This record gives sequence, structure tokens and C-alpha cells, in this order.
Amino acid sequence: MTQTALLDRLESDLRQLMEQSRSQFSALPEEALLLHPGPGRWNALECFAHLNAFSDYFLPQIERAIHKSKARSWAPADERRQTWLGRMAINAVRPDNTGKKRRKSPKRMDPARLSIRPFEFKAFLINCEMLLRCIQQARQVNLNKTRVPHFRWPGFQFMLGDLLEYMVLHLQRHVIQIQATISKG
Repeated sequence: MTQTALLDRLESDLRQLMEQSRSQFSALPEEALLLHPGPGRWNALECFAHLNAFSDYFLPQIERAIHKSKARSWAPADERRQTWLGRMAINAVRPDNTGKKRRKSPKRMDPARLSIRPFEFKAFLINCEMLLRCIQQARQVNLNKTRVPHFRWPGFQFMLGDLLEYMVLHLQRHVIQIQATISKG
């Protein structure tokens, strides 16, 4: 897949996700967002808090990596490559894998350890806008050379293309989870 095709798809998917989220969740009362679908399952605000925790870590890292890549004058590549870490992470969060295998969330991203704020949905939308800007800025750099450190394993780094795809798929996966949570409530 070309770098341009990947970024076009991610931008389109993210715009669609943002519009869908605004139309489905913005008018909901806080009580609806706090309903638990079952024991050990996250409510909508917990899902948004989880997504915001990922964004709080990765978005500044992505912006820094893009800035460094621009400073190094790394021109965009024709073809996008993937690393084994990127493939593994992307396959783990694909929305079509939802419900097949539950994965344990990293401790620092687990809603049980986060303080849930009433404005998590607004923060989610702001983070989506920031990710969209990062995707647009990524068009100017080489996705194969630009690297972002992983929070769990500092020795490992994501290639920027892998991380951007991971971020969008992760958002899609949890929005599907939120939709299921709201429809049960």
C-alpha cells in the first residue's frame, strides 16, 4: 500500500468516526454514559478515558517525531512498510476482532486506575481533531523512517504509519464497544 493511500484511508475513517461519535454521543446525558453493561465491562466514559489516556501519551510523541522528521528532510516514501510490532498491534485492535478475544489493557491505560472526568467525551473529540492534524502533517514525512517510542517497551519503536493506523483502529474498536454499551442501557 502506498503511503498516500494509507493516509487517505485513515483520514477518511477518522472523519467518519468523529461525525458518527458527535451524532450518537454528544446529546446523551451523563447518566447514559455511566451505565455499566455488565460486571467487569467498561461504561462509555471509561472507554473514552482509556482512549484519552492513549492519546495523551502518543499524540505529543507523534507530533515530536513528525517535527524531527521534517527537520531531517525525510521525504515521503512511495510504499509503506510495516514492522512485526506494528502488525501485531494493528491486528490486536482491529474492530472485526471485537469480542473474539479480550485483551488486558496496560495498567497506565486501564480506566480502573484513571480518574474519570465528566468531560471525557469532549476530550475524546479534541484528541481526534489532534490526531487528524497529525495524519495530515504525516503526508510531508517518510512513514517508514519516522519512529515513535512505545510506552510499554522503551526499546521498541513504532514506525509512524503503523502507529497512526493503530490509533485509528483502536478508536474504531472502542467506539463500537461504546455503541454496544449505550444500546444495552
